[in-house]
Amino acid sequence: MLDGGCDHQVNSLRDIGASYLPDFFYMIDTRIVGSTYYIMMNRHNCRFMYYILALGICIKGFVYMRKIIVVNNPHLHGKYEGVMLSMVVRDTENHVYLIAFCIIDKKNEASWTFFFKKLKSIVVDGPTLCFIFDKHKSIANDIAKAYNHAHHGYCMSHLGENLWVNHQCRDYLYLFYHATKTYSFEEFNDYFEEFKNYCPKAAFFLKHELGFEKWSRAYFSDNRYNVMTTNIIESINTILIAEREYYGIHIQFDC
Repeated sequence: MLDGGCDHQVNSLRDIGASYLPDFFYMIDTRIVGSTYYIMMNRHNCRFMYYILALGICIKGFVYMRKIIVVNNPHLHGKYEGVMLSMVVRDTENHVYLIAFCIIDKKNEASWTFFFKKLKSIVVDGPTLCFIFDKHKSIANDIAKAYNHAHHGYCMSHLGENLWVNHQCRDYLYLFYHATKTYSFEEFNDYFEEFKNYCPKAAFFLKHELGFEKWSRAYFSDNRYNVMTTNIIESINTILIAEREYYGIHIQFDC
């Protein structure tokens, strides 16, 4: 679907490769049944804004995956710039499975809202669903708007980096990681109390500003399994590191 009132001008955007999009949409419709795609153009200047794609076979396979969704947002390089939002999960044997991705012009509340609203037509909300992402406040807010029943948590690695840089807790991060990964409330309390003795400001931040349930396996409302970081999506980012210099359509074909 093309939105924004600029469908008659898409072919004029050859410098960003948008002239290929109508043909690409036709191929998706005819060759990959059940796929979902959507592109939005700016109504005023007809510049590209957002594009989301989920292939039918990926949507169908999601039923058999663990419902722990990892979201990431690496920047695209080269003259086209923009950001690629990716969503991946794991199967029961820990294989990485791509569900959907979205190309946006820039990261802001509007783009995240667009992404999660369109995603909801693919991934149904529910209490067993969980999103894992880096500590980005707008992501958490927009997930909550679109998914009322799903849980969400922060990536352990990104949170550890935050504590290192902003709270100078480098020498005691091992206590934070132990507290994060343990299943036991008793062990969590032991590790966290020791961490608090060394880094009281960081402990206050983790407990009162974030909440234990956002980063601790023991306190998490549902089952995070072993998905404590966004590392699985870094594999996708590494595979596409060269393609991220091109327009989004090249990424799709090369995959």
